[in-house]
Amino acid sequence: MRYSALLIAAVFAMILAGCTSTDPAPTINDLEMSQLQGTHAPPYIYLQDVTIEGKLARVPPSSGSHFAQQSAYGFQGDGMIPEEVVHNMEHGAVVLWYQPGDAELADKVYELVQAVGDQCVVAGSYADQSFEITATVWGRVLPQATYNEPALREFIDQYRGTEGPEAGLCSR
Repeated sequence: MRYSALLIAAVFAMILAGCTSTDPAPTINDLEMSQLQGTHAPPYIYLQDVTIEGKLARVPPSSGSHFAQQSAYGFQGDGMIPEEVVHNMEHGAVVLWYQPGDAELADKVYELVQAVGDQCVVAGSYADQSFEITATVWGRVLPQATYNEPALREFIDQYRGTEGPEAGLCSR
């Protein structure tokens, strides 16, 4: 009887430890997207619907037609214009798109951009996605249900300045 109580207590402790784990949430590996032609004229059509683990989801654009003007590099805060930042991606930039209305998340993204430098990085809010934050480069996306800074840093390190039809225009 005494051993049964100890066994139950041990199992309960293991369950409780598993529920309070501080490990970051699992991250989806970055996904390759079909690349649309990048012209500086309408129509501005983007591929944004993907299937992840059998479920339909929406991600920000990662290629396509865009404005002739690009966005400024660095942290933009609220309301990025997709037709501008797609042009940045054409030049090799990484774009960090986060859900609006979460000041704590915005602060984390701002601090990340400050830490990695704003050269070839654009960050700002974007509501038309199924994820808390998504990193994109030309033809690739890294969607995250919850902010995972190590994965975002790895994505930035791997792809900044290397992807896009005109990637040479954006150097590290």
